[in-house]
Amino acid sequence: MKQRQAGFTLMEMIGVVAVIAILASMATPMIFDAIRNARITAFVEDVNVMRTAVARFYEDTGDFPDHEPTSSNAGNHQLLSDNPSSPIAGWNGPYIEAELGNPFNEDGFRRIQVETGADYQFDLDGDGTVDTSSAVVLRVDGVSDTEARRVSDILDGDADVTTGNGAWNAAGRVKRYGANSDHASIMLVYIAQD
Repeated sequence: MKQRQAGFTLMEMIGVVAVIAILASMATPMIFDAIRNARITAFVEDVNVMRTAVARFYEDTGDFPDHEPTSSNAGNHQLLSDNPSSPIAGWNGPYIEAELGNPFNEDGFRRIQVETGADYQFDLDGDGTVDTSSAVVLRVDGVSDTEARRVSDILDGDADVTTGNGAWNAAGRVKRYGANSDHASIMLVYIAQD
């Protein structure tokens, strides 16, 4: 009597590999969505931390901060450290625990700044009129439209509004800067009013 050898046939192995491939193709988009959602959630939490930090800085100094993590100028890290060569009166920080990051683009520009230009004005209530002439903004570069729209929905609840005065990318606390919708696009988030 012949003894049968234990193991899988080639057809059984191909079937198992095919099932694994199908499962992987279904799971991969969900994994990338989860990663994107985690970045967006982290960013929204950072926005809330920055709002508190800016308010505390203003309360202590009577001015709004200029904070640019990638700058080599010591005066551009006002939320994390005072400038030893030109101390800020009333500075009582650090106001943040860690440097401001850009979860959408690791090398992307980010900065908290006070701006008065037309591109930095906000229609906070979506009525078609500018509500700020000067604002403290968190500028983050390299944010896709999908990510910016999701942030806007969390902060303003307006992702479904795509036209008119209340469009997600023009009204509320989140604004797109420039006409590009690629990954070089800039997202501005309203922090406070000067």
